[in-house]
Amino acid sequence: MSAEELALLRAELGGPLPDGFAALDGPQALLLAGSLRRARERRASGLDEAVEDALTLVPALTREPVRRMLFPQG
Repeated sequence: MSAEELALLRAELGGPLPDGFAALDGPQALLLAGSLRRARERRASGLDEAVEDALTLVPALTREPVRRMLFPQG
């Protein structure tokens, strides 16, 4: 596995690689990194959807102020 593939996988995991990952070859590492990225994106998308669904329980006139209080950057 190249240094670039190691760095990509390390970045996707957000830390050091577990010992067994050294046995992966380049294509396997890229496949795993891509799978991890897609899983994280799906989880984030599901979380965004759940937040939007929860905000429908807030009265419409107060929804935007509540959203700004909960998520000041977004």
